[in-house]
Amino acid sequence: MNGKLGKGLLVILFGVLLIFAWHLQANDGKAQGEKHPDVDFSISCTECHQEVTPEIVAQWKSTKHGMMNFGCYMCHGDGQVEFKAKPDTDNCLNCHTGEPVDASKGGNLQCFSCHKNHNLKFHQ
Repeated sequence: MNGKLGKGLLVILFGVLLIFAWHLQANDGKAQGEKHPDVDFSISCTECHQEVTPEIVAQWKSTKHGMMNFGCYMCHGDGQVEFKAKPDTDNCLNCHTGEPVDASKGGNLQCFSCHKNHNLKFHQ
């Protein structure tokens, strides 16, 4: 019986590894979801976006996040493995756990329901 159990476990382990390998190959080793356009990753996000979207960089620089020079990757991902053009509440909660939320607004509240994009001003 021990031999049968061992062979059964090996078959299960092999199946799990096979599924994992297929998943990696199907996703080219990257997380599913959005992809950042091909860019020169030898320069910073801010350097590139200063040219491409200067108004967004200016908004971000005027916030506490910008003044403390929190990297874009903290909300948007690294741009190679993970990227979110529009981050969600999960990204905010990586740092802001336990923040009070005014539930009187109702509905399915997300951080950006009240805080506006890159300037993060409250109650848009």
